[in-house]
Amino acid sequence: MTAESDNVIISSRTIDYSKLVGREIQLKTEQFAGRFLSTKVMAITDGNLILDRSGSAGRIDQLIANQNIEVLFDYKGEPVGFTSKVIIPRPGRVQIPIAEEVSPRVRRRYIRFPIARAVKLTFFDDTNVGYFRLSKLKWMETSTMNVSGGGALVKIPVYLSRDDYMVINIDMEEINMPSLLVARVRHKRRSDDNSSLVGVEFMVKEDCPHKLPRNLIKNLPAKLFDFDDQMRLELASILTEKFRDQLE
Repeated sequence: MTAESDNVIISSRTIDYSKLVGREIQLKTEQFAGRFLSTKVMAITDGNLILDRSGSAGRIDQLIANQNIEVLFDYKGEPVGFTSKVIIPRPGRVQIPIAEEVSPRVRRRYIRFPIARAVKLTFFDDTNVGYFRLSKLKWMETSTMNVSGGGALVKIPVYLSRDDYMVINIDMEEINMPSLLVARVRHKRRSDDNSSLVGVEFMVKEDCPHKLPRNLIKNLPAKLFDFDDQMRLELASILTEKFRDQLE
């Protein structure tokens, strides 16, 4: 992987494309400009995605060969994509060569580094924030899949269906950061082993009044809101300095 500014480029050699077989992807084409096409990946052969020609009401079967096409799919819970060409090697077959590089389709403020670290967390939703006490909550031990200055991707060994907030501790001995942070769940998906991959945003003091329920702020210890915007910038800078080689 390489990084340019806050963009991350992912090598296709690191992606298990076999997991896309049977799943839906989205396509943007020159032929159907301004329209997203959806179809399933039927197979992967010799570095090509073989498409279901019936997708998008048959428009996949109408695609003209050699036009540019953008392929969009989820990778580790994040939207990514690559640009390639439509190939029609014979009648009745539509395929797309997998590009060498894939890039995120959401421009991020902070680079995410593939850092696995031990995590302790407790989570709750907006229906009980007015009633809980930190000492009464159940804590879970798990790990991160990536970390940035703004948040982390955390694997939870149960499917998370409702909970919206966390108090989280990440074991990052090489970085001086608060032992406990308040985090907000931004996205989640069920993984192949029925656990949850949860993307969380670290809440900074400046954002808490307009991003968190008042009852949550009232019932949590004030020290949990020490993480401010300056600390977030310092965390992003230190992560880049210490772990940038992991993107190469």
